[in-house]
Amino acid sequence: MKRWIDGVWTNPRTMGNREYGEGVLVVYAQVGHAKANHRVENDTSFLRPKSFSLPSKVVYLGDVATHALAYLEHPETPHFSEPPQFNEQRWTFQTQSGGLGLTISSESYWGFGLFNSGYLNRIVLKGSPQSYARLLFDLSASLGHRPWEFIHSSSARKYLSKQDGDVSLESNEKAWKRAFETARSIFDEQLFMVGEQGKAVQKRIKNTPDSNDWTAKKAEVAIKHADYDLEVARGALADGNAPGFERAVARAEAYFIEADPDGNIAYSMESLYEIPQGQILSHTTIDEGVSFVDLTSNDEEE
Repeated sequence: MKRWIDGVWTNPRTMGNREYGEGVLVVYAQVGHAKANHRVENDTSFLRPKSFSLPSKVVYLGDVATHALAYLEHPETPHFSEPPQFNEQRWTFQTQSGGLGLTISSESYWGFGLFNSGYLNRIVLKGSPQSYARLLFDLSASLGHRPWEFIHSSSARKYLSKQDGDVSLESNEKAWKRAFETARSIFDEQLFMVGEQGKAVQKRIKNTPDSNDWTAKKAEVAIKHADYDLEVARGALADGNAPGFERAVARAEAYFIEADPDGNIAYSMESLYEIPQGQILSHTTIDEGVSFVDLTSNDEEE
């Protein structure tokens, strides 16, 4: 039997395994700003870029939804089950990214929908807590505000009290922060495993004589570089910078491979642990490879 725990419907029988089981997480986020950079195709209700030429309607996605889509790995084109009508900032779309399902609804909770600050997003994530925790970690780090802090807190409290699951400002914030804790535990495990790789390499260094292709002196230099990058990774994690963390970890692993007298490490990060969200999209690759995301301007449109 499923239970509602801190904003998440979970199956207790699956919580003990490594994947933490499947779940549905529902959180709410304050919209910071929204721009008319996207359209919804009339015939298909698919999200399209603002340059789309076929019959379509303008939609104001907002910073929360735009960043969430940017951090998904190879998402399906978002489909609007509730396309925008007269109010271009009121809508609902769904998309799927591997085993992670994402539904976002934009709702007005203050000011009759006249201001961006009066909107919030209801975010529903279906999949393993590993995958949706990582998405929320990246999303929160990329926004210019804490998504669980609402500009009009009194109105937000009234809105949330009417939602399923007895939601409050406090329970919503707790659900966000529990996701962050899950994501950080994943990162900590990655750090631990790369560190174990390094220890294994150092043992082989001590027991291997120099050769024409490898010397212990050069290997020790590579080990020092790897240790430095692991410290950089720890600092990036403390700052909530997941892309910086992963780049530093990748560099550390590369240095360990360089130092290894066998020429390779017996196991790699990919085989040890799968990163749920895959590669993080930079703003450059977003523009090149994901047509429905446009982060080229910071101008707000009220």
